[in-house]
Amino acid sequence: MSTIRPLRRRSPSGALTPYGLIAPGLTILILLFAVPAAYNIWLSLHDVTPYDALGDGTFVGAGNFRSILTNPLTFDSLKNTVLWLTIATVVIRLVLGLGIALLLQAPVLRRLRLLGIARTLVLIPWMIPPTVAVAAWRWLLDGQAGLLNQLLMRLGLIDQGVPFLGQTSTVWWCVVAIISWRELPFVIIVLMAGLQAIPQDQYEAAAIDGAGRFRTLWYVTLPNLRPVLGVVALMITIGSFNNFVYVWLTTGGGPGTYTQVLATQLFTAAFVDNQLGSGAAIGLLMSACMVVFTLFYLGVLRRRADA
Repeated sequence: MSTIRPLRRRSPSGALTPYGLIAPGLTILILLFAVPAAYNIWLSLHDVTPYDALGDGTFVGAGNFRSILTNPLTFDSLKNTVLWLTIATVVIRLVLGLGIALLLQAPVLRRLRLLGIARTLVLIPWMIPPTVAVAAWRWLLDGQAGLLNQLLMRLGLIDQGVPFLGQTSTVWWCVVAIISWRELPFVIIVLMAGLQAIPQDQYEAAAIDGAGRFRTLWYVTLPNLRPVLGVVALMITIGSFNNFVYVWLTTGGGPGTYTQVLATQLFTAAFVDNQLGSGAAIGLLMSACMVVFTLFYLGVLRRRADA
């Protein structure tokens, strides 16, 4: 005769164990993210300088946001951030990254045992610190002693040095080239991993059906790469939108304010003009833009996945 054993009640200490396990990590997240975010919100609502940043600022409410949104420089910075710093660099990196990743998958590289060398060469720009990379490019593009100007003059293409970083017609193209060159290896590496994860039997089936290289790329490779491309596009878009180092080290926002972006405007307001409240307000506006874009982008990806 079987007996039914009553269920034992979980002890209070056992019920609290999961919370105790996540408490250290949760505490670190609060200290690293929640506290700085709350302090940034407080700064954005006050007129604060570095000398009264610990609580002595004057409450101005939405005054910092109002002054930023009525400043014509803000919209110029937003335009530069979106068009040049984000769209231009993201499109170039995705197109070139996909092309180079496909080339590195070519069977001829494996037959000649050049795949390892090719991958190493691709990684070189990413190994160079951004400050060193920008310094090298500034020397290359210098209007007086730059290597590019010397080469063009020796070829007879120009009569005198061109200040590539000092004139409005070329400066943004130079900044985009520097960012794309330095950050391209990340895109290549991720896309190569995505290409290697595509099942080979799909390529074999496409070959049996008589599909050429273009049709195989369009109907096999790109559909399988779509999730990877989506993640990469989101990551580099967020990084590009918040980019500060390359623009500041290359042009400092100049000539004049022609290459000013939101990140450099934030830095200038907070640490050059000593208006921490205005800088914090710009930072919150940048964060809001990225949150809206991320939610929209993830929604698009979700609808495509459900279709």
